[in-house]
Amino acid sequence: MKCIYCVKDKALNSFTKVEHVIPQSFGLFTNNFTLINMVCDDCNQYFGDNLEIVMARDTLEGASRFEFDLKSPKEFKSPGKRSRMIIKIAEGECKGAYAYRAYSQEQDKIVIKPVPQIGFLKNMPSEYKYYLLDQIPEKDYLEKNEFDLKNPRAIRVFGTDVDTAREVLAQKGIKFEVKGEAGPPEDPKEDWLCEVDALIDSTILRTVAKIAFNYLTYCEGTDFLLHQSFDSARRFIRYGKKTDYPLVRVDDNPILGDEPVEGRRRLGHIITVNWAADKMSIVSQVSIFNWATYAVSLARNFSGERINIRRGHFFNVKSREILDLESRSLSQ
Repeated sequence: MKCIYCVKDKALNSFTKVEHVIPQSFGLFTNNFTLINMVCDDCNQYFGDNLEIVMARDTLEGASRFEFDLKSPKEFKSPGKRSRMIIKIAEGECKGAYAYRAYSQEQDKIVIKPVPQIGFLKNMPSEYKYYLLDQIPEKDYLEKNEFDLKNPRAIRVFGTDVDTAREVLAQKGIKFEVKGEAGPPEDPKEDWLCEVDALIDSTILRTVAKIAFNYLTYCEGTDFLLHQSFDSARRFIRYGKKTDYPLVRVDDNPILGDEPVEGRRRLGHIITVNWAADKMSIVSQVSIFNWATYAVSLARNFSGERINIRRGHFFNVKSREILDLESRSLSQ
């Protein structure tokens, strides 16, 4: 047996695990698309431990699993301090403060809580700018950049105790006296409107490329995907080896032609594959929860047998059905 990713010849007992086209963390579907005896156990384990776990826990798509009831709030696991998502409160008196998502046992839901941070009041405009505890600037910097340290409300402390804040500020030459209480509660009863900046890095792109690669393998079989024209995509997915061209690109355009760029779309995952506009390259489109669209260049200047590869499927998150669809014209 030969694995489609590491391309190593291995015994049949090295292919005991099932590889899912759509990772199981994003739903199980009727007549699910799976790869059997195509991805070796070593590669399968690597993907689960290093790629899929990140996609599930540290992306906007991963967060949507709880919104659409694919996962219960009790199953939530925070990605920690190295999260690819930066969350800030977008309105109210705490606007601009950093926050993170956590499970509230009392409310049995995922809530927003303040990150340990300190805010300083600026003169123009009159608003607070917040810094994490390990990023507090020196007193001279604050004074030179129009921060009003003489104001009785010049400093706000969120998510940490007063003694810790006083110690951190003292190291920066800043004296801190408690003048009252302000800030978000530790376990709020109402949801906050937040802004989220999400980093789409190589790990996320490799995970999406794997979904596309798996999909084409499911449609066309191992022999077709073992062709050398897929080596660049294969090495990027398995080993993170970069290419001299953008192998994965992201945009907001919907895959389905009758859906809006902004606004409500059908709830589900979409995957398509087709020959690109140059008629020589193979491109797949992937959209998890029908949100951002990832265009994956699976093969450039394909030199193998030309066959009809045009395919498209919609993975309905609510009904758990997989439906055929017509893919729109692709370009790369």
